[in-house]
Amino acid sequence: MSVEKLKLINNKNSNLISIGEVLKIDDSSNTYTVKSGDTLYGIAKRFNTTVDKLKSLNNLKSDILTIGTILYLP
Repeated sequence: MSVEKLKLINNKNSNLISIGEVLKIDDSSNTYTVKSGDTLYGIAKRFNTTVDKLKSLNNLKSDILTIGTILYLP
């Protein structure tokens, strides 16, 4: 697994970790596959998060989604 993916799964912006910090390795339970008709707002509402958090966690620059894209959830 790449450092970038590990950072993405754990919602980290830097490579620094603390002693005793717990990192997630398996991200399969924290993902959502975009389906037809989905919006970032709808996904955020469904998973009790915000559009900004979804965009940040998934490195999204716009609100446009593509069917089949796998989004990481906080």
